[in-house]
Amino acid sequence: MVDLVNLINDRFIKFTREQVFSKETNGFLGFAQQKFKLNAKNDWNEIIASEDILEDSNEALKSFLKFGLSGPTKYNDLGEKYLRLYGVLNAVYQQQQAMLHIFKLFNCPNPKSIKQEFNNLSITQARHKLGAHSINYTVQGDSETEMFVPVRVQFNDYELTYFNHKNDESSKIDLKLTLEEHSRLICKTYLLIANKVIKTVYKGNTVKQEQVLTSFNELEMVMNGALLIKGQDGNTVINIKFE
Repeated sequence: MVDLVNLINDRFIKFTREQVFSKETNGFLGFAQQKFKLNAKNDWNEIIASEDILEDSNEALKSFLKFGLSGPTKYNDLGEKYLRLYGVLNAVYQQQQAMLHIFKLFNCPNPKSIKQEFNNLSITQARHKLGAHSINYTVQGDSETEMFVPVRVQFNDYELTYFNHKNDESSKIDLKLTLEEHSRLICKTYLLIANKVIKTVYKGNTVKQEQVLTSFNELEMVMNGALLIKGQDGNTVINIKFE
């Protein structure tokens, strides 16, 4: 699923750049603002920065999924595991924030609903409890704080156990599974953005909308289980449904 994030990002960047660079003028930012119906000229620069952060954080997630907490090292080093744990948790958060910012800048509907979906992910909750607010985590509506620590004796490359010192309860999450959920939501959100932007650019031209949306619809099929076959002539999507 992390590879699909890159595919969607690359395809969206290609589409948006073709729109704005087709008529590059001295008033470039103003042209981009008008083209995409942005609220401010500088929104375009923020979109570019957010796309960079999305791509960079995705490289961190790809490395984690390949090497786990241990990393590409021959040493069983506890410090390396902590670095990679804190790193992957905050890479997830940075990616979510970049995605939500792009969503907001393109004026997509229901941003609070999408943000809540990200907040509900177990990897997001683990980030808040371990990667940011370990000693002062608060539950919404509760004035008391809680403290969380990872259980080092149970460190596994793709399994995380953490302990709540307030109530002596422990929680365990499958890091691969929850990162898959996170990346799927990133893909879903990005496809919503693409749909909104394409319809904005080609407002009133439903034929052109459908033509451009086809390539993104293919990636949505991949997100939902279709196979993406890479050949010499490009990519082919094979949609297989099992009864």
